[in-house]
Amino acid sequence: MTDSLLTTEVRTFFEQYSDAFASFDGKAIAALYYMPTVTMRGDGSIHCLQSREDLASFFQGVVDTYRKDGYSGGSFKNFEVLAIGGLSALATMDWEMLRHDGSLIRRWRQSYNVVSTAGGWKILVSTFHVASVGAAA
Repeated sequence: MTDSLLTTEVRTFFEQYSDAFASFDGKAIAALYYMPTVTMRGDGSIHCLQSREDLASFFQGVVDTYRKDGYSGGSFKNFEVLAIGGLSALATMDWEMLRHDGSLIRRWRQSYNVVSTAGGWKILVSTFHVASVGAAA
């Protein structure tokens, strides 16, 4: 696969991922992950989720909090993709969490190890870019 085609495919996947968050549906978000999966959150906490049900519940809590914060959608910028062999890639981007009026709630940088499956791209690992090692203790 060419770099251009890989970038297009993975960008399309993350557009779907952004739409899943905007749906406020933990199950829709969980469907875009490979199982088991690992995520390092913005507070430095690390979660290894073993089932789709646990992942759906985890992300339902995330989007419920986002809704309380006024979230209505998000976008990503500074998108980069690096092939890791023929079946996986590292995608890195800056996320912007937005209110209904388009104002910014928060911004962060995050990387994802994605894998190509028969069902399309899936997230294997997600990592927030945490400012310091001490934050992850």
